[in-house]
Amino acid sequence: MDVSDCLFSPVALAVLNSLQYDQAARDSYELLSGGLMWPDERPQVGSPERGVVSLDCAYRFLIAYRASITLGEERSKFRSVWEQVVDETPNWPGLRHERRGAAARKRLLAAKRRIARCFDELERTMADQRANENG
Repeated sequence: MDVSDCLFSPVALAVLNSLQYDQAARDSYELLSGGLMWPDERPQVGSPERGVVSLDCAYRFLIAYRASITLGEERSKFRSVWEQVVDETPNWPGLRHERRGAAARKRLLAAKRRIARCFDELERTMADQRANENG
């Protein structure tokens, strides 16, 4: 898939630009993008605006790109989505420096380690179950 086919619509950009920064917002790890997300970066679950922003793959690519630059491992294939948001939604809370700075990097690395441990445990459990079924 060509990432340039997955850019945000003008309506989605307007929604992202209208979102308000919440100083109390706490990040969570988003598995498919491999990045951190804060609740003030997307509209409320169930709202029509949420559907507009999440309609295509652009949002996930946006979070994946931010994660890559946070880790200093740029995934340039997602850059076009990031640049679109930087250019057209300067008020989006996800552009704040602290969401890709040193503290965010530390939290992202910790989240990735936790997920890796969970997958390792799952693989061990599944291997044990297969061994018990075959044994």
